[in-house]
This record gives sequence, structure tokens and C-alpha cells, in this order.
Amino acid sequence: MMNNIKIKSFENLQLNFGNDLLDSKKCKLIYHSLIQKKQSLLSKLNVRNIDCPIEVTELIENDLDGIYGTRRKYEDLLHKVNVLQITKQYIRVIQKLEYFNVELEREYKSKDYEKCVTIFANLCEINWNLKYLDNFYLNNIICGVQKYWHDILKSSLSESFEETLKSIKWPFVNANFSLQTPPQNAIDGLKLLTEYLLQIELSNDPFDSIALSMSTSCLSAPTFLMIQPLRKRFIYHFYGPRQTNRLDKPEWYFTQILTWIRDHKEFLHKWIQPVVDKLGYCHLDIELEFMVGLVQLAVEKLHADIGKAQYDDFTFSHTVDEALSFDKELRISYDYPVIQAGVLGVLTQAQVFIKWISMERKFALEKMDNILSSSELAFEPLDSDIDNLKVTVCADAFMTLLKRITDRYESLPQPGHRLQFLELQLELLDDFRVRLIQIAKAEEGNVIESKVPMIANTLFYMENVLLDWGNTLHHLNLYYYKSKSENISPTVLLPDIDDSTLENEAQSVFTETLLLYGDMRRFLISTMSEFVMEEIESKSQNYIREDWSKMKVDKDFKNLSLTPSACSMFEVIAKRLHQLQKSLADKIFSIIWKSLAQQLDNYLFEELIWNKKLEKGGILQLRYDIERNLFPLFSQFTDKPEGHFKQLLGSLQTCNI
Repeated sequence: MMNNIKIKSFENLQLNFGNDLLDSKKCKLIYHSLIQKKQSLLSKLNVRNIDCPIEVTELIENDLDGIYGTRRKYEDLLHKVNVLQITKQYIRVIQKLEYFNVELEREYKSKDYEKCVTIFANLCEINWNLKYLDNFYLNNIICGVQKYWHDILKSSLSESFEETLKSIKWPFVNANFSLQTPPQNAIDGLKLLTEYLLQIELSNDPFDSIALSMSTSCLSAPTFLMIQPLRKRFIYHFYGPRQTNRLDKPEWYFTQILTWIRDHKEFLHKWIQPVVDKLGYCHLDIELEFMVGLVQLAVEKLHADIGKAQYDDFTFSHTVDEALSFDKELRISYDYPVIQAGVLGVLTQAQVFIKWISMERKFALEKMDNILSSSELAFEPLDSDIDNLKVTVCADAFMTLLKRITDRYESLPQPGHRLQFLELQLELLDDFRVRLIQIAKAEEGNVIESKVPMIANTLFYMENVLLDWGNTLHHLNLYYYKSKSENISPTVLLPDIDDSTLENEAQSVFTETLLLYGDMRRFLISTMSEFVMEEIESKSQNYIREDWSKMKVDKDFKNLSLTPSACSMFEVIAKRLHQLQKSLADKIFSIIWKSLAQQLDNYLFEELIWNKKLEKGGILQLRYDIERNLFPLFSQFTDKPEGHFKQLLGSLQTCNI
């Protein structure tokens, strides 16, 4: 671009000045002349130059004035055109409304519902297209016409729908549908009327309307009409002075609702749902809507009765149990969605929920008293124990009690409600532990032949069950919500358990309870172990006081026999081990025999070897007593009993006899 300008400038100079460009003086004159011309041009362009006879700004303003006038002229013309176009469209809409109104009136009089529905759909389409139009008057006219014909068509179609339902003997009570199949023309008419009702109800925006109906339990017209005769029957039987309306028999109306769902489910699936699918309303489930409508009957009835039921504990408890059973049956047998409202909403109302929790606590404590009141049978092992856990009657009954409480509340939708029930269970577990402590402390004398071993079994079994429960999805969810509400990390590990009978597990809602139960179990194991050792030490005094230095040496080891003074000690060891094995769960017994072996190893080492000067005869005799009599007592529990008497075995082997 710059090269072109230079070439053009050179050509212009050559054309205007010719040979003068060869004279330096003339070039200077030409240069000064061009500079003056440039300055003159710049001064004219400078808007601040007041000496300029015709300012540039005045020229521009004059031009703008001319343009503005022209623009105003055309704006006025365009506005008039726009008003005319809008008026034309407005008139067209009014004419269209008048046309649809006339057409609907004519087709309605002739009972041609198919054309009525088609025309009404066109009317709805106009309303939909103009719903954002900023014209209050026109919008009111359109909505008014639409509502007018919607009410007329819905009323007429509903009347025809109800008549058709009667012709097929709807509702199906006492299995009347299975006795006689309705004529096909009645079924076809019902399907057609269902289609018409859905079209006039959902033609504005089917997806929004369907979503609204499912979230607020506003039923579609066909479902509403099919439920009406069942609602009348329900009110007739379960309200007022009828014998079927009994406060203490909520199962009657719950069962009736479930029966109606069962009896009508197949018909809805076979004949009505295909109509919905044909229209493309894929989010509308007629079977579910039908269940929602019937469940609402149960909700209303429960809400009406629960206040009166609270005055009688038995009636209230029975009502809650039946409501929970009804809800569970709906969810399991009929896939009733958790997000849908149900009878649980009534049970979790503040006043009702407080009463429910209170009743659960009351009945649980009474049951706990009954479980532990039969002092002899309570700690007897179950006959069905296959894992040799020595599960006691009271442990099984109490854990069953807790499990039933869990079954009742685990389906509650709100975690806050479930956490309140969990706190109740934790309180009951702690109360049960305190009662076991009281029973254990009341035992006197020989703890091995008392309830102490069975109490240890009870604790151990409950620990194992609680560990399993803590890993279930239900309790993991509760631990998450509990940790979140208490602002603690859910990743902390459970403290080590020193006896290795229970594997280290991640923390759960039962962590604190498990620690307390574990401490008590270990205390009882320690108590039993100490009792046996005290008895062994008492029976071993004569054996300890033997004059081991004067014992004769018998070169034939096989000719030796048990030291007579050791008989009572070994008899006690054998007896107590047998009793403990018989009364304790396998894993608890494994802990206690290993503990006794270690204590025996320490005791005999200190009393017979560390504090004695043994000669060859005494060493040989002691070795015989240990290897041929003590080790066999423990060989039934392990293949290598000597591994649990390392001090004794090592000391005797060092003697090289």
C-alpha cells in the first residue's frame, strides 16, 4: 500500500512541476508551498479553529438534521405498518377463536368427541403460542374460551366414561370381572374415552402436567374417575357407624386397599396403560396413579384415626404395626416408589412420632424385663446353635427385639427420624449391658459354675451381631448422617481389640457400644481365669513344697509316674478346662485356655525352677510331670501344647537330662 502511495506521489509531482524538480531552489519553493497547503487543510479540519469560515461541525449538524427528519418520517410509517400488522393478527386470532368456538359447539351438539378433542387441541395450541404475549385482555379471552370448553368436554366425557365403567361392572369387587368378560365394544369405548380425557387434560404441556400429577398426587382424569366408586365404597364401610369402622382394626381398611390394588392391576396394565403409551405420555404410569389414589384413602383414614388411637397404648401400637406392614407390602409387592407419599407421613408427624418412640421404648423395656426375669432359662443355650457360639436365650431374644425395631423404622424416608430410633436402640443396648453387670455381680462363690460363663457368651454373641449390623447399608447410611450431624470423620478406625476374637472393623454406629461390651466380656474372662488360677495355686502347694533336690534318679524315663502331690492340681486343671469348654463359646474358650496356659507357665516356672535348686532326679521328675501329664491336658485344644509353655520347656531342655 505504501509503495503505491509513493509511486502516485512521484507521478503527481512530475506532472505538476516537471523539470523544476531538477532545480534545488525551485524544489525548496515547492516544498514550502506544499507545507503551507497542508497547514491550511489541517486548520480547516480542526473543529476548534474559530477562524474557519465554515466549520466541519456545522456541516455535520446540518446533515444530521436532515437525516433525523427523514428518520422520524419513516419511523412513523413503520409504526403504523406494525400497528396494522398486529391489528391484523389480533383480528385473525379473534376470528380463529370464534371459528373454533362455533366448530366446537356444532361438533359437541352432534356428539362427535373426536373432532371436539381435535379442535380443542388447536385451541390449546393457540393459547400455548401466545402465553408470553403481553396482552392481558387477549390472554384472558383465550384462557376463558379454553376453560369454558375444557369444563364442558371434561364433564361430558367424564359422564360417558363413568357409564362405560358401569357397563363393565367397575369396580371389580368380589372378583366379578373374572366371572364375565365385558364386551369388546365396551372396552374399546373405554379406551377411546380414556384417550379423549387425556388429550384435553394434557394438551397444553403433557410432560409438565404429568410431572405435576406425580409429584403432588393430582390424578389424571381417567384415574380419578376410576377411583371415585372405590372412594365411595371406602367411605361407606370405614367411616360412620358401620361395623367395619373399628378403631382397633386398622388392618381391615389396609387390607381392603391392597385387595383393590391387586384386583385392578391387571386390567389397568392390559387396557388403560397402552392408551397412555400410544399418546406418547411416557412419564404417566396409570397403575402407579391408581395406587397413589387408593393409598391416599388409607392416609386420610389413618390421619383421622391416629389421634383417637393415641389414648390407648395397645390400639396405638397395633395401628402403627399395621401401617408399617401396609407400607412394606406396597413397596415390596407392588413396587410403590419411596418418593411417593404414604402412611409413613402420618406416623412421622411430630406428635405421633413422639408417641411412637415412647411406645417403642416402653414395650422394649417390658420385653427386656421378661427376657431376664426367668433367671434360669434366660442364660440357657439355644438348641439351634450350629456355630457353637453358645447363644443364650436372652441374647437371641434381645437381638431379635432390636431387629424388629429396625425393621419397623428402616423404611422411614427422613434420616433424622431413623437416627432417633437408632439412639433408642443404643440406649436399650446400654441398659441391657448394665443389667448383665448387675446379674454378674450378684453371682457368688464358684464363678465357673455360675451364670458368668453364659453372660460372657451373651456379650460375645451380641458383639458379633452388632459388628455384622454395622456393615449393613442401613447402618452405614445412619453412620454417615450421624457423623455429618456431629461433625466427625467417618473414616476413623475402631481401636484394637486385644484378644483378636473380633476383627478390627471400620467405625460404625455401634463403636462405643462394642467397646463397652468388649470391656465387660474381657473382665468376665479375666475373672474366670483368675478364679481357676487361684484354685490351681491352692491345690498345688504340696506339690510346690516337694523336696526336689532329694528325688532319686531313674534312668528309665518310662518307669516314672506322676508325682502324687500333683494329682489334686492336675485334677483341678482338667476339671475346670472341661467345664469351661462345655459352657463357653469356642472362641471365648480358646482365649481362656491360652491365658491359663500362659499363667501356668509363669507360675510353675517361678515356683519350681526359678526359686528351687533342682538336682537331676527332681529335674527328671518335673519334666515327666510336665510332658506326660500337663501337656496332654491341653493337647485336645492344640496340636502343639508345648508351644504355650515356653519357659518351662526351655528351662527343662537346658538341663540336658
